Amino acid sequence: MSYPYVIWTMRRTGGTTLASLLSTLSEHTGIQHEPFNTERIYGHISGAFAQTGDIAQLRADLHASLGKTPLVKHCHELMSPAFNEVLLEVSTALGYRHIILDRHSEADRIISLELAYLTGAWGSDAAQKIYPAIEAGEIVLDPLNIQRAVQHTRQCMTRRQELAKMMDAAGLSPFVVYFEDVYSDPKAGRLLIKRLLAFLEIQINDPVAYDKLVDDALLRRGQKSARILQAVPNAAVAKQELEAMLRTQAPVFRAS
Repeated sequence: MSYPYVIWTMRRTGGTTLASLLSTLSEHTGIQHEPFNTERIYGHISGAFAQTGDIAQLRADLHASLGKTPLVKHCHELMSPAFNEVLLEVSTALGYRHIILDRHSEADRIISLELAYLTGAWGSDAAQKIYPAIEAGEIVLDPLNIQRAVQHTRQCMTRRQELAKMMDAAGLSPFVVYFEDVYSDPKAGRLLIKRLLAFLEIQINDPVAYDKLVDDALLRRGQKSARILQAVPNAAVAKQELEAMLRTQAPVFRAS
């Protein structure tokens, strides 16, 4: 029996593709991604906690929702540290293992997020519909919101540090994986996925089907949002500002 897991991630890290692959291979039940977001399946839980701050009720609600060990991909920057701490506590008690998925290039992640705000393309299906019109000049994009990007970058720095402290306090050793290490080199990405499956003790029962699933995840998924950057008036300036701000920041998590 393999372990259920929580993927602790942030938006625009390739988390949906990785989570979909893992859930297909796991015998545990997959559910809606980011299930605690307001409009999602367990959004009522986070919504109630945001209003009441009732830790005991949150703990009870999380036990009830995670009791059958559904697989969770969680964008932790969208929730409060208090919520994340209880989620970590409850999921660990229920036998979950923890994966941290991040990006080496924080500037690229933030710009990808701002592109999603600009275009409305939050997934690959939407990108396939919208990006060709942008590339053809039929849709003219506004500049990126650099002020919002900078503010969100600072918030995410804090969220990473908070998550690291929670993991350390709980005595946990999560599997840390970076977007670029999975997707930039398909051969290296394939080896990394194998190590991740071993961490979760997921068995590969059909090697042929497995190879097709991994090829699809590594070669044919994702939005490839960089292809429309040239259509964004201030993309280069935004990246320069973000990289300058991030230059003195050491990585919070070391890759497994």
